Amino acid sequence: MVFGEQFQRWVHVLIMFKFLFYTNNRINKRVLFVICMSALSGIAAASLAAIINEVAEAFIVGSHGGSLSILVFFIFVLIILFFSRRIALRSGVDLVERSLETFRNTVGNQLRQSSLIKMERLNQGEIYTKLSIDTKKISRATISCIRAIQSITTILIVIVYIFTFSFVAGISFLALFTLGIFYYQINYRLLVETIDEMAGKETELYDSFGHVLDGFNELKLNSDKNDDFFHHYLIPLCDTVKNLRISVGKRYVDINAFCFVLLFYLALGSIIFLFPFDYSVSLRFKIIAMSAFLWEPIEYLKGIIPVLLMAKVSVHRLQELQKQLTLSEHLSEYVVSQVKEPEPFETLTIKSLQFQYTDMDGNTSFAVGPIHVTIQQGTIVFLSGGNGSGKSTVLKLISGLYPSLSGAFFLDHKEIDISKHRHLFSVVYTDCYIFDGLYGINPVEYQNIDDLLQLMAIDHKVQWKNQKLYHTGLSTGQKKRLAFVVSLLENRPIYILDEWAAEQDSTFKNKFYMELLPMLKKRGKTIIAATHDETYFHVADQVVHMQYGKMTSETIQ
Repeated sequence: MVFGEQFQRWVHVLIMFKFLFYTNNRINKRVLFVICMSALSGIAAASLAAIINEVAEAFIVGSHGGSLSILVFFIFVLIILFFSRRIALRSGVDLVERSLETFRNTVGNQLRQSSLIKMERLNQGEIYTKLSIDTKKISRATISCIRAIQSITTILIVIVYIFTFSFVAGISFLALFTLGIFYYQINYRLLVETIDEMAGKETELYDSFGHVLDGFNELKLNSDKNDDFFHHYLIPLCDTVKNLRISVGKRYVDINAFCFVLLFYLALGSIIFLFPFDYSVSLRFKIIAMSAFLWEPIEYLKGIIPVLLMAKVSVHRLQELQKQLTLSEHLSEYVVSQVKEPEPFETLTIKSLQFQYTDMDGNTSFAVGPIHVTIQQGTIVFLSGGNGSGKSTVLKLISGLYPSLSGAFFLDHKEIDISKHRHLFSVVYTDCYIFDGLYGINPVEYQNIDDLLQLMAIDHKVQWKNQKLYHTGLSTGQKKRLAFVVSLLENRPIYILDEWAAEQDSTFKNKFYMELLPMLKKRGKTIIAATHDETYFHVADQVVHMQYGKMTSETIQ
């Protein structure tokens, strides 16, 4: 029963490490090679122990035990041990890092192909923790697994060797090892559950320090909030992590002390006090000597148990991340646009567009729609309404970042899947992110970038050199200007701007409405901008008014 459960657990471990053992829908032959080399080194180590033991016995009984042939064989086995262990470890390092690289690329591919809704629900701190700390644990554990295979092989062969000259001694060692397995089984489930809980709390702790960094201004300005967060949240969380780590450490100590210290010395004691008195001195020496040879692999196994258990929890966490990110059964390695070049169009029509936000229980928390709009190419469309009216949501629906609950999009009266026409849009949202490189924009002309930076009045704070954007100390409004520069370089047919002018000073806000938008219109670009600046509504060709997620009116000028 115990051995059956243990076998199932090892099978589960192998299944969890399938990204190492099973790649490209076939068995990874490199893994088999590493396992074979590890086993060979274990066999060689046990063989050396047996050779030394036999020669030592020969000296004890007075026969000649140090012949040249035995010395040559000893050196030959030693060479095998050295190179097999070296090859196994070097190949293992290469194997695991290549496998983890493939895994990270897979997760990165899943992340970039995920939907915005799913990304908004993911815990970014948890993703960082899993891709950094958990992968390191797996990397460390995989190398430990190689040594574990070597140690287990050595132990098994030594026990078999003991059986060859003393059945009673072999049974004694086997019985004590079985007792150790029983004790390990008793503690196993609770230990794994505690490690899993500890990993979750550690992730929460990393997130908390992220809150300190991201919300530094708020904490610094409000001492009550600062003290409350530190004393009633951060410190108790640190204390919880500490207690969980202590609990795991104590259980490790208990397992190690019982399984690898107490039982080992019980085995040695049984040889001295319980074995029949008619055992010869040379036989007792052989048993004690082989027991000593068992100490090194047993000691190593003792040390890697926590590493392997940590890795098991980490693999489970990475599998959960993959499940969260999986969109479908098949993901392409690269995302290729359905249309290479933005096709010309005359009208973009939106009919009966609706969307719903839901809470964790699936209940609707906010609904948008129905939205009915026809947008002419080369026009300026303003989406107006107060905060929380649903403007940003509509823009995300139009650009294909959110999947609509119902409704349809028509390009020149032909229905389209808007998610396959994202190449039409260049977008600057309120929470825009600026990459340091102009990815996907080729070729990039230095003069063109410099001219745009001057146009946005940020050339004194932003530099383009060595194919990268360098900037420091940008205000929120200036970040949006830089994002607009990148958007202009993308040169898409439709520009979506979400409250772009909200953080601009009065001078640049006027420039945006009175110069930049007309300039884009003159170039034949279509602009869809969320705004509540009623003073500039006359600039637009069309104004769509929203309130509480509903389209209340439409003004065409």
